[in-house]
Amino acid sequence: MKKMLAALFLSAAGLAQAGVLVNSPAWVVALQCDGYQQCYASSNGSYTGNLSGARRFTDPLQAERFVRSFTSSIRDKNPQIQQISEPVCVQPDANNKTHDNGKPC
Repeated sequence: MKKMLAALFLSAAGLAQAGVLVNSPAWVVALQCDGYQQCYASSNGSYTGNLSGARRFTDPLQAERFVRSFTSSIRDKNPQIQQISEPVCVQPDANNKTHDNGKPC
């Protein structure tokens, strides 16, 4: 019986600590690359055809500094800074109820 109560308590405590998925802004640099439907900068000298491989930034100024560091071959691909939204798991804050309706993660 004690083991059952301990297991129940631990699982309830785990649920109380669960995070919530929220959409968080990020910035990437889109490029125009021949043969790619989508193209993103992954470093200052390379690119990828997949958003998951794109280098991400927490603010547009970081993305702008990244663009200024591009090699000429990447600079020629018409770089455009784009804001995207990505799901991020955050811990709920007892003082902030803005994440109450988020999906648990």
